Amino acid sequence: MKKVLLILVAAFAVQVNIAQEKKLKDSPIDFSVDLKSNHLWRGLVITDKPMVAVFTSIKLNKSGSFTTGFWGGMSFSNESDGTSYKEINYYVQYAKNGFSIGLWDLFNTRGVDSPDVWNYDKETTGHILDLRTSYNFGESFPLTLEADFLLHGSADSQITDGEYEKRYSTYMQVAYPLISEAKVNLNGFVGAGFSLNGDTHLYGDGQENFDLVNVGLTASKVVKLGNYSMPVSATTLWNPSLKIARVQLAVTVF
Repeated sequence: MKKVLLILVAAFAVQVNIAQEKKLKDSPIDFSVDLKSNHLWRGLVITDKPMVAVFTSIKLNKSGSFTTGFWGGMSFSNESDGTSYKEINYYVQYAKNGFSIGLWDLFNTRGVDSPDVWNYDKETTGHILDLRTSYNFGESFPLTLEADFLLHGSADSQITDGEYEKRYSTYMQVAYPLISEAKVNLNGFVGAGFSLNGDTHLYGDGQENFDLVNVGLTASKVVKLGNYSMPVSATTLWNPSLKIARVQLAVTVF
């Protein structure tokens, strides 16, 4: 009986070892999970509550220059008004040689009584269509320029003579790594908001057509727990237009 048990244990160990050594094929789909102390976006505080974010990407071609996917976020508790932050976004993007351009569909249901994911009416939709572009100049001069344009959505509309008009709120940012390839890296950024078709824009206090809205620093490092590496970042930002400041801690779980 003991010999039989030993043979079975040995056979099981061999099968486990074979399974562990089996090479898995590449997949066009990947996803990551982030935990954040709050959610900040272009100088705006989307939620001050701790939240989880899930980012899923799908390669549309072999090189991975064309991708599509989803970004979703949810807070762990309600805001002071009794609502909770929930968001789902869809995107398609092209990125190659430092240049990227993508179209994002943003859908944040916080504070919306009856959110309708299929409603794209210009006066009532909870969606925002966001055209995002960026360019990084490369290793010798790693400056990143970003320009983003809101193309559609009631949140970015103004009423003129009783008619809804798009403001085309635009966000432009310059970012540069101040410290890199160190135990703790540091990135600085400055962002401004303005409107292409209106007197005000989404990112400011509603008084001016051009404002500095996102000035800050992000420190980042990799925390190792045994064989597990966990990217961690700490961001401090100011929105001079809204006269607010925030600190954010973010951890990429995997």
